[in-house]
Amino acid sequence: MNTTTETLTVEQAYRAMLAFLAREVELTECSDLADLLAGYRLDGAGRTSDPALWDEWMEAVEKARTHKPD
Repeated sequence: MNTTTETLTVEQAYRAMLAFLAREVELTECSDLADLLAGYRLDGAGRTSDPALWDEWMEAVEKARTHKPD
């Protein structure tokens, strides 16, 4: 994977974050992280159970897009 040219959609990036967190739960068996992940999962239509959570994700995406390296 070439990280300088590879791009993801917002939903793909969210699913990547979920996969990353799921792996961390497997490795650490952290119940707090497992609880957090359970709340972030997407339903069959690709939506979070809490619409405000998706808004927070979009805010994080915007911050990442506008981040200027130090």
